[in-house]
Amino acid sequence: MPAAPQQQCYGGCELRKFDQVNRLAIPAKFRSRYGSTVYLLKNFLGDKCIIMYSEEAYLKVYNNIANDYSGAELAIVQRLFTQSSDMATMDKAGRITVSEEFQKFAELEGEALIVNSPDRIELWNKDNLDKKLEAARNIDLSRFNISPGIL
Repeated sequence: MPAAPQQQCYGGCELRKFDQVNRLAIPAKFRSRYGSTVYLLKNFLGDKCIIMYSEEAYLKVYNNIANDYSGAELAIVQRLFTQSSDMATMDKAGRITVSEEFQKFAELEGEALIVNSPDRIELWNKDNLDKKLEAARNIDLSRFNISPGIL
């Protein structure tokens, strides 16, 4: 089993609206591991969401592509990854600009559900995520242990 990340992690999610110039305020409690430069990735693996990475995490994901692919496949996956990526600057108020193209891809329609994960933030259309989670209700969760083992 992989070890838990050695960084400050807050769970949770918040629904936030985009302002008139396509900026989205990332909640302060989620921002601690992000610098002023973040990377947005259209999730091209099937989920209609935007993944936000710190610069360090983005580079790890990009560099890991070379571990999984080689030759012509590597070139194609690198192109797909970079074509689906965008760099954003987080201002002092914690806002990032999400292009209309990215908003359209994820069907964000004026607001985004900001879902905080240990290694990334995901931007979702709330209804789309609710449907995805409802469809996953048949997953066997009996192996999921919520005890940290310290009792």
